[in-house]
Amino acid sequence: MPIIKVNSLTNTRLKTARNLDSRTGVTKHSAFLLEGPRFISDYLPHSIPKWIIMSKKPSPVTKGLLPALEKRGIDILEVPQETFSEISDTENSQGIIAVCPLPAVLEPEEFSAGAILLLDRVTDPGNIGTAIRSAAAFGCLAVITGKGCCHPFVPKATRASTGMNSLIPIFADVELTEFMQRHGEIHFIGAEVSGDLPHEMGFSGAVGLVVGSEAHGISEEIKAKLDGVAGIPMEGNVESLNAAVSASILLYYITERQRD
Repeated sequence: MPIIKVNSLTNTRLKTARNLDSRTGVTKHSAFLLEGPRFISDYLPHSIPKWIIMSKKPSPVTKGLLPALEKRGIDILEVPQETFSEISDTENSQGIIAVCPLPAVLEPEEFSAGAILLLDRVTDPGNIGTAIRSAAAFGCLAVITGKGCCHPFVPKATRASTGMNSLIPIFADVELTEFMQRHGEIHFIGAEVSGDLPHEMGFSGAVGLVVGSEAHGISEEIKAKLDGVAGIPMEGNVESLNAAVSASILLYYITERQRD
């Protein structure tokens, strides 16, 4: 597939790419941006981008990726650096962005044994992405982001997840209380300072860890549906950890217990 030279942001595909920096754009176009040769290289064995945007002066690593892209017949749009910068969300870009379809995932009627991460009103994309990365690392069955959360496929969340948001099932903008009602097979535990470590709680089967925002914690209506709360012992004057760190530590304990 030859490289297509494009010079104007009025190009339909470039206009679409520019819109993928927000929840509205991601939802409207059912697509997200994946920037950088390493993330795109990791993505290719699992899925195919809709098209590629490349600057006129890509890095040597980016150039090395071109044969794999061309072999798959993916359109590569070469654009001037200033045009590329209008789309890029990275300060020191290596000159390549993939426009990727949102993964198609179906919520199962029932979750088997394993961990599920639920995020309640977590608005920081860095926290969302890091939590997704940890969930993928610990083999979680899925990540559920509730209404009021940052969208898990905006560029900053994708970057913080190191592209793992395309490799683990994610259900976005879910009404968490309804999800909890639908899935009585899941033991739901909330991340709370006052709780015990998960391995002391005795839950087996499917376990859903609910993590709230630093500012607001878990909402009262969700707390009412929890089967228990889990906490992390801390010393000194530290009262809490951020959402992503809390999720990572607690998921480690949950998944380690399930492997025992």
